Formats: sequence, structure tokens, C-alpha cells
Amino acid sequence: MTPVGNTALTTFDAIVIGSGAGGSSAAYLLTKAGKKVLILEAGPNRFDFLDAPERQPVSRFGQDELKCEHRGFIASNELVDPRSFRNSPADGERLLVGSVNPLPRTVGGGAVHADLKMPRFMPQDFHLGTDLAGRFPGTSFADWPVDYDALEPWYTHAEKVLGVSGLAGADPFEGRRSGPLPMPPGSPMYLALKASDGLRRLGYHPFPYPMAINSLPYDGRPHCADCGLCSGYGCPTNAKGSPPVTTLRKAFLTGNCLLYPETRAVKLLTNGTRTEVTGVECLDPEGKTVTYRADMVVLAASPIEDTRLVLLSGGFGNGSGMLGRNLTFHFQTVAIGAFEERLHGHRGKTVSHGFSDFRGRPNDPDHPLGGIVEISGSSGPITVSKYSAEILTLLQQFDGPRFKHVVRSGAFRERSMLLAMQAEDAPQPTNVVDLDPAVKDLDGLPVARVTYRNHAFELSAREFYKPKLLEVLKAAGARWGLVLPADEISGSAHVHGTLRFGTDPKTSVCNPEGRFHEVGNLWNADGGLFPTSSGFNPTMTIMALAMRVGAAMAFPGNPEKALSQ
Repeated sequence: MTPVGNTALTTFDAIVIGSGAGGSSAAYLLTKAGKKVLILEAGPNRFDFLDAPERQPVSRFGQDELKCEHRGFIASNELVDPRSFRNSPADGERLLVGSVNPLPRTVGGGAVHADLKMPRFMPQDFHLGTDLAGRFPGTSFADWPVDYDALEPWYTHAEKVLGVSGLAGADPFEGRRSGPLPMPPGSPMYLALKASDGLRRLGYHPFPYPMAINSLPYDGRPHCADCGLCSGYGCPTNAKGSPPVTTLRKAFLTGNCLLYPETRAVKLLTNGTRTEVTGVECLDPEGKTVTYRADMVVLAASPIEDTRLVLLSGGFGNGSGMLGRNLTFHFQTVAIGAFEERLHGHRGKTVSHGFSDFRGRPNDPDHPLGGIVEISGSSGPITVSKYSAEILTLLQQFDGPRFKHVVRSGAFRERSMLLAMQAEDAPQPTNVVDLDPAVKDLDGLPVARVTYRNHAFELSAREFYKPKLLEVLKAAGARWGLVLPADEISGSAHVHGTLRFGTDPKTSVCNPEGRFHEVGNLWNADGGLFPTSSGFNPTMTIMALAMRVGAAMAFPGNPEKALSQ
């Protein structure tokens, strides 16, 4: 596939593996500082003219539910690139092989298909080690080596680069801001207004969700048309500030960046003492082995794939024994309510409002640590029809006329409201990513094996907030409601941990700047650094942190210098 960027570049200061939220942000800061950067992306490029200064990029995405949600347009193919899963070593080598927390494989990564909700973490989220360490057996809560105040300028910078809409101060629980958000909130969804009325009656605090979706024309991109197809879809108009049309494009326009799509990193080459990466071995689009070299290397292919690549390379840099450990997701609790009236949940954005009252406080039994709650509506007509058939079958009431009536009435598409809580997932050293000893992918490489089980910490928070979520639905006018069963394998696309950063090399893999403690020229720039998961969508924190990592690489000891350039 055709490279993107300055093809005249032949030598590089840095190689970034992965072009998603983290990799693109690190590349943006490095190229802005004058560094020559090569980005290696395993997936294809679905954008034209990303590097053309005279025009905006053209997306190959469309509002095609069949293509995007059912035919895996940008999804990893579990038949040729699976993962394995088990709850613990007591299960044997694995319980299953297939789709285990996959992220889209494409230029721009998972942030291309995400609806780009962009809340910041709360100040308390950065010191849960101080608050919780030792209080819950089997957990490994730890403080972040950076706090909210240190990350706040990077939050502000990332919000401006992406174009985030919302209302500063609308969430009474958020930390201080050094400036307003770049754009006001977009149009509210009708169902969100209904939910907000009920929330206020209960004493809660709904607010417009911060989102990297234009409510006004911004940075040459149009405002959102409120088509309803944000989550699971690439934006056909570029109103959504995904990496290809923001951070990646800005990196290309410096002239300092080259990206190779469909080029899969399969091994990190090192020196004899395993203290420096000397090259990155890849499979090119034709399946041939090629090697690229640079002074610095950044892992940003997602925490699971970052860990897999290091393990495929021999598992170096693991003096702490923490490599691959402390894997976290977000423990999602989803409540669904049915209404008499039509709520038009498929119109507008996927989410326009949320509330943080269920985030909770450390060690407060009356407010346990849950997470932010998203207010959303239904899926597309194909997915809704599939769910309708499944539910009628479970009720032993499926027949053709009844199925047609349920679909035409809009019971699941027009009259439902969903509340999704993105709850804190306790880190556990026993939740691990390693290599499966027997299962290999199409290229003959061992696949990642996920060993994961939920802790009583998040399970008890779920039980605490379940009735409260149903209470919110009732206050909003729902005729009935239920809480969906929790998945044994987390369905969350929010993946953190495995390369935890910290000040102590004995308890962390990377240092506070994101560099491996034991490898002088290897960094991580995605959610792999997170010591804890928080209870908020992670993309804004991933991008702010990755920008700080890129700046620390460009300006050792003084990353804030990048903010003044």
C-alpha cells in the first residue's frame, strides 16, 4: 500500500509502532520539534490526501452498518489473528481462542471508529495507590508518577489540537481547567434531555459530554451533521477529530513524517546487553521481512500488542517482573429502559450527555468507586433486528408476524435508553498478557493470551450502582428497565496497564517520561503506562500523556518546552 508523508525521508530519529491515539500524538509532538519520524502501522489506510496541504483528507468510510459493524471493515480478523483467554492458570492453557478485546487495525487505530468522548480524569484518579493500596487483597493499586496538575497543560493542548466541544465546569466533579474548551456543546439528543430531567430530580448533575466532534467548523473541518453514526464508524465528513485528520495530519504537514501502512512490526532487535533497541523487524505488505532503524523507538500499538511484541522479542526490560501484568479494562455496567414514547435515540451523536455522580470517592462506602455514566440510544437497524430476533427466541415467542411487528414498532430502536457506567477496574498482578504456548497467527507467531478475572472491588461497585441506574431510568419515564448481565470476557475497548510507569524500577516497567527503565531508547505512549484505569473514557488521557512522552523525547528533562513552540 502507498506510503503516506514525506517519501524522501530515508533516515529517522524515531520509529513509532502504531498510529492510533497514542502513537499519532507522540509523532505529532516529535515532528513538531523537528524530529524525523517513521510510523509503522499494521492496518490499511482508509483516508486519501492525509499529507496534502492544499485540501482536506477524504475518508473512505460511509454510513454502512453492514460493512462497519458486521463485515469487519477495519476490525482484526479473529480467524487469522486471534487471541486466547482464560480466567486463571487453573483453567489450563486457555478456555477459548477467538475475539478477545480486539481493537481496529487501521491507520488511526481504534480512535477512528470511536465516538471520541473526551472527559479528563479527576485529580483523585492519579493517587489511588495512596488511598487504596493494601485495602483490597489481590489488588495492586499504585499512584501515577504524574498528577493532575502536571498533566493539565497537556490536556488543554490536546483539546485544542483535536477540537473538543463541551462546557467547561459543567461537571461539578472535574478538576481545574486553565482554559475553556475550544467549542461549545453540540446539539443535545432528545433522550439525553429526558434523562437529564430525571437526573436533576434525583439530585444528580448531568452535563454535555466533552467530545472531539465539531459543533462548529474547526481547523478546516466541518461541523457535525448529527447523523447518529459515530460509534463504530469512521466519520465521512471529518467532523470527528480522529487521529488521521488531526494529530497524524499535522505530523505529515511538518514534512518530518513518513507512515508505512500494512507494515507489521514483529520483532525488536537489541544490542548484546539488551539495553538498547537497534532496529525493528517488520513484515511488509508483500509479507517480506524488512528492518527499519532509528535512535528512538516508541511502542503504541495498544497495551496487549505492545506487550506481545516485547515478548516476541525475548521479553527484555522486565527486571521488575511487571511486564504484561496489571491489565485493566473498564468494568461496564449497562442498564436499558423501555419507554412508551419515541426517544429518537438513533438521531444526533451516539452520546451527547453523561453524569459523574457515580464515579464515587476512595474509601467511601456510600459512594464507592464506579465511573462516569454515558446516556445513549439504540444501535443500527440491522443490529436491532438481530437483537429483536434473539430476544423473541429466548421468550419462545418468535414467528414472522410478531418479529415484523416488534421491528416496525421501533421497540428497541426508537423507544429505548441505555445508561453505560465505565467503572474503575482494579489492577491485579494476576491479570496478565503473555504468549500462548500453542496458538499461532497466520504469520506463524504466537498470539497474545489474556488471563483475566474481575475482582470483588468492581463487582461490589456494580451491585451498589445497579439499582441507582434503574432509578434514573424510572425518573426519566421508563416503563420498565433491566441491567444487562456482565460479560465474562470484558467487552470494553478501553485497555490499560501491562507497561506500568512509575518512579521505582522495582515496581514498574517505564519511568515517569514513559521510557523503559532498563532500555535506554524504548518508550511507551499509550494506555499501557496507566497504573490504574480510572472511571472515565481513557482517550483524552492517552493522547495528553502521549504528547507529554513525545515532548520528553524531544526535550529531555524539559517536556513543557514543547508547549511554547
